[in-house]
Amino acid sequence: MNETAKRPELLTILCILTFIGSGSSFIANGFLYMMFDQVKEIIGQQEELNFLGSEINLSFLLEIKPLFFLIQAALYFLSVLGAYQMFQLRKVGFHLYAVSQILLLILPKIFIPILPFPFFELMVSTVFIFLYYKNLQFMS
Repeated sequence: MNETAKRPELLTILCILTFIGSGSSFIANGFLYMMFDQVKEIIGQQEELNFLGSEINLSFLLEIKPLFFLIQAALYFLSVLGAYQMFQLRKVGFHLYAVSQILLLILPKIFIPILPFPFFELMVSTVFIFLYYKNLQFMS
């Protein structure tokens, strides 16, 4: 109870946002890894899928190895674990979170080189890492 009183509100909000974002990405990537053959079959049957009124060609997904989704799921799990550690005011969580976010930016370029550079993801990760860094003083 005493630790909760010491935790800054911004740190609590950041952790909750990470739990939601990285947690849902962990589940999605885990699902894609476990159901990869079925998803690949569905994509192979439909060359283009209608997504929010626009035609998106998802054929590049047929070339991705399922290992990509497994590694992504593991990195998102590390991200959630890092946020949990920071929620408990432990500095080790910052390092887990920062490393997992950096690797999550690099991983798609290794497995899917045709994707453009992830500027938006880089900006969001940079802001979160910076804000978590500013809260390191409250962690032990």
